[in-house]
Amino acid sequence: MRTKAPVWIASSFIAPWMLLIAAWQSKSLRYRHWMLTLFVTLYGTTITIAFDPSGQGPDGVRHLLGVYTHYVGLGFGQFLSELWQILTFQESDAPSKDVYKHLLSYLTGGVLGFPSLFFPIVAFVYGYFFTGSMLHVFRQFGETKLTYVFLGFAVLFFLVKNIEGVNTVRTWTGMWILVYACLKYYETKKIRYAVLMFVPPFIHLGYFIMAIPAWIVLVVGNKPRVFAILFVLSSFTTFFNPGTVTELIAVTEVGESSVRGYFREEVVTGEEILETGREAGLRIWLTLEMFGVQKWALNIFVYVLLLTGVYFSVMNRQQKTLFSVGLLTITLSNATWYLYAVSNRSWVVGTIFLLAAYLMARQNPSTARRLPNSNPVYKIGLHLVLLLFVPYFIYNLTILLDFPSVFMFGLPFVVWIFPEVNISIKEALQYLLGIGR
Repeated sequence: MRTKAPVWIASSFIAPWMLLIAAWQSKSLRYRHWMLTLFVTLYGTTITIAFDPSGQGPDGVRHLLGVYTHYVGLGFGQFLSELWQILTFQESDAPSKDVYKHLLSYLTGGVLGFPSLFFPIVAFVYGYFFTGSMLHVFRQFGETKLTYVFLGFAVLFFLVKNIEGVNTVRTWTGMWILVYACLKYYETKKIRYAVLMFVPPFIHLGYFIMAIPAWIVLVVGNKPRVFAILFVLSSFTTFFNPGTVTELIAVTEVGESSVRGYFREEVVTGEEILETGREAGLRIWLTLEMFGVQKWALNIFVYVLLLTGVYFSVMNRQQKTLFSVGLLTITLSNATWYLYAVSNRSWVVGTIFLLAAYLMARQNPSTARRLPNSNPVYKIGLHLVLLLFVPYFIYNLTILLDFPSVFMFGLPFVVWIFPEVNISIKEALQYLLGIGR
C-alpha cells in the first residue's frame, strides 16, 4: 500500500474521497493517519468560507477577514508587541486573543502574503489531531460486534464535533489536541503527551478553564468515586459563588471583557426556549436541541454507567481515566452555568471524553465481555439515551453539511482557481430539492 501512496495522493487532487479508500484499505495506522489528515486538509482548501468585507456569517468568515484586514502587511515589531499583549492577557489591536490564531494569521497574511492559505493550514492541524483521535478510539473496530446500539453511539461520537469544527479555527482544534494528548499519554505514558495537554490554552484562551479537569486527573490520579460524587453534586448545587469566580477571571483585561460577554445571571427557562422556537418558526429538532434534551440524554448515559458499575468495575485503567476526565469536565460545565460559553463548550468536551471511553470499552474484547448487557437498567437506559439524542443527532448532521464543498466529490482545484463558483453540499441539495435554508 505504501508504494501506492504517491498514486493515491496524486489522485486525491482529482477526487479527494479516494484518500478515504486508501485509508480504509491500509493496515498501517500511521499511513491511515496521514491519508485522513490530507483529506481534512483538502477539505480546508475547498471550505465554503470566503473573504467578506462585511464579516457576516459563521465564525470562519470573521477569522479570515481578520487575516486580510489586519495581518497582511503587518510589521514584525507590531506582531511581537501584540503577541506580548496576548500572552499577558491585555487587550490589543489584534483581532485575536489567542496565540495560535495570531501566529497563524501572521504567517499566512504577513509573512507569506497569502491569506487564502489560512484555512488549509487550520484544517491540517485540526485534521491531524481529529483523525488521530478517531483512529485511536476506533482502533479495535474490526473486533467489535456491530450492533445498532454500538453504531448509534459511534455515529454520535463522530457527529458531536467533526470536520465542521475547522470553521471555528480555535475552540475545537484545542479540544482535539487535548483528547489526542490524553489518549496517547494514558496508553504510552510518554512525557511529550503530558506536555501536549497544556497546549490547548494557547489554541483557545478558554482552555485555561476547560482543560483543568484533564490536569486534575493528570496530577492527582484517577479517583472514580470522588469524581462520581462531584458530578452528582454538580447536578443540584453550584460549587462556587458566581460573583467570586467572575471576579477572579476579570482580574485581567481579556478576562474582564470575556466575563462581560458571557456572564448570565439566571438560566433561561424551558418555556422561554420553546416560545422562542415557536415564534421563530424553528424546526422541532432545532428547538429540542436549544431546549437541551441532549443534556438530559448525557446525564442518563452517565448515571446508567455509574449504576451498573461499568465505570467502576468494567472499564480498564485507560478507559476509566478518560471517563474520569469527561466526568469532571461535565461537572465543570454544570458548575459554570453562569458563564454560558464555558459551560456549553466544556459540555461538548466532556461528552467527547465520555463517549470515547465507552466506545473503547465496547470494542476491547476483555472489557466488552464484562458489560452488563442483560441488566435492564443498562439495556433500556442506553436505548433511551440514543432516543433522546436524536434531535441533537439531526442538528449536528445538518451543521456537518454547512461547509463541505461539492467539489470535495471531484475537481477541488476548480475552486482554487475560481473560488466564486464554490458551493456547499447543503446549498446544492437545497437548490436541487427546491427548499429554503
